[in-house]
Amino acid sequence: MAWTLWMALTPDPGVTLVFPYGDKLLHAITFTCLMGWWGNVYRDQRPRAWAALGCLAFGILIEFAQWLDPPRDADAFDVLADGIGVVIALGLLRTPLARVLASVEAFSAHRRRR
Repeated sequence: MAWTLWMALTPDPGVTLVFPYGDKLLHAITFTCLMGWWGNVYRDQRPRAWAALGCLAFGILIEFAQWLDPPRDADAFDVLADGIGVVIALGLLRTPLARVLASVEAFSAHRRRR
């Protein structure tokens, strides 16, 4: 999340997709990944719902910070793209992919303990 915040507040992060709405696609992908990770941390329905709301609040916080930090600017459609990413992740977390992501996280945690 810190990397996402840094990228969002850097004047020119150097990451762009040069086609219409490429920025919105980056928002959706980023928030799909963030929610996918949090969705594996919180597997029960209520905590996962709170994580989804937290991700959306994070997206709103980023837009507010960009509004205060020229040359970046706030865009409500960025928050919409963030929300779409969260919904995509919630859908993917109901598939076998969720177990794959959880296995990667467990493997990583196991390696750090050694």
